[in-house]
Amino acid sequence: MPCIQVNNAKASALISIYAGQVLSFKPVNQTEDFMFISENAYFAEGKAAKGGVPICWPWFGAATELDHITQEKKPDHGFVRTRFWSVVTAEMLDNGDTKIVLEISDTEETRKIWPYSFNLILEILISDSLTLQLTTRNTGKQPFSITEALHTYLNVGDVTQVEVLGLENTEYLDKNSGFAKAYQAGVVKIFEPTDRIHSAITHQLILADPDFNRKIKISSSGNQNVVVWNPWIEGATTVQDLDKDDYKRFICLEVANAAGHDVEIKPNCESRLKANYSVI
Repeated sequence: MPCIQVNNAKASALISIYAGQVLSFKPVNQTEDFMFISENAYFAEGKAAKGGVPICWPWFGAATELDHITQEKKPDHGFVRTRFWSVVTAEMLDNGDTKIVLEISDTEETRKIWPYSFNLILEILISDSLTLQLTTRNTGKQPFSITEALHTYLNVGDVTQVEVLGLENTEYLDKNSGFAKAYQAGVVKIFEPTDRIHSAITHQLILADPDFNRKIKISSSGNQNVVVWNPWIEGATTVQDLDKDDYKRFICLEVANAAGHDVEIKPNCESRLKANYSVI
């Protein structure tokens, strides 16, 4: 798979042009990468790689309808994570940051899956922190609605020891309980299979990781939800592109618009989803 390798004075990063996916980001003062990648991850056309920051778009989760031509199930999490993007920009800025811009637009093939005209742009800024901005532009003549997520797999020392701060006193839908409504009172800890869509969120999370002796701050805008996911022991043993112990080494904290928080975009208009990942 063609990738862009970035090394500047502040950080290193690896970005796959296939899927428009950040695979690695590590500031120069860190010994551990921000991103988790499974050793069993698929790197092949038609497959989504397990790790980094996959782009879920124009729907998050399982598709609710069949392909109108093949009558087959549409791909989970949309179709842009299994297609090649185009490189618009790869440049060093005056302040030493590196800016990468990728894009993907509708084709005859995508319109068979999702019948709209669009231009999707991912801006990646590699500095002391990592900034991702996903811009959806409606280039057609009719409005459309999307759900979306930056499905970030964050690398941790031991998931049973981490804490997620910033989701206290929020409601969430628990996918593992049939999307039942639940309430998060304190900090989030992982001790079982976890798949939750939080709403009424603040736009700042802290991932406290005592094993790696660091705290990662995730600041976001343009999102109405945060998804927390870890498959735990049972899930890791049933997913082919995860090792049975991989569940210990990551937590997914995803900035998203999902679970009824669809984003409507009118013709010639755009919407932006943004996240920044930094060590504090």
